[in-house]
Amino acid sequence: MTVDLHPSTVEAARDRGGAADPDRPEAITEAVERAELGYGDGEPLVGDTYADYPSRAELSNPDRGEFVRDLLAHPQVQGLDDAVAELTGAGDTPTLRKWLSTLEGAADAHGLDTDTLTAKGGDEGGGDTLTSLLGYEPPTDVVHRGNPVLIAELYTLGLSVEEVADTLGARVEGDIRPAHVRDTLKTVGLLEGRTREEQQEAFEDKDGRIGGTTFDRSEGGDSNGLTVNAEDFA
Repeated sequence: MTVDLHPSTVEAARDRGGAADPDRPEAITEAVERAELGYGDGEPLVGDTYADYPSRAELSNPDRGEFVRDLLAHPQVQGLDDAVAELTGAGDTPTLRKWLSTLEGAADAHGLDTDTLTAKGGDEGGGDTLTSLLGYEPPTDVVHRGNPVLIAELYTLGLSVEEVADTLGARVEGDIRPAHVRDTLKTVGLLEGRTREEQQEAFEDKDGRIGGTTFDRSEGGDSNGLTVNAEDFA
């Protein structure tokens, strides 16, 4: 895991201000803008169009073995129920049961291990967004919200602050908010400005004063008014 810290890269990262790189490779965009599970919802998980999807009767055909494998191995397919939801827009239970039974039989006919393919992270399974972006599966102990190297790596690949938060949020426990990502990037110098903690410390150093003016809370005291200094919020 390496972060490109060439001066031109750092300057471009700062200029983006947290937005996605408009010139990033198409492969990065495809990895981030993942297809949505469900027949007719967004882009298909396998192939180019839903028109290419096999009918229920075609699932066991020899030439459909690769399709069934790719579908079961897709990162968003966690089991046969998910695969059926992607294959058909039917919503009634009897029809869904028929699809489920047929798909299970088709997987057996093609010699596919359904449990292995749908257990993401295995050799036959598909990779998630983070793995697709990095090009490898990073060690588990480095994938956490407090790793500035990983956050910086994703940002310099061209992801926006929000996309970095979403990508890591899918892999770690607890929420990762864009504000946390933005603060981390400021800490490592890939975004300009003060972090939330630095802003809070600056405020506390002034005893809660804004622009150098305070309220006189003593009994009978007069207030000097409130002056806002824009630099305090830069």
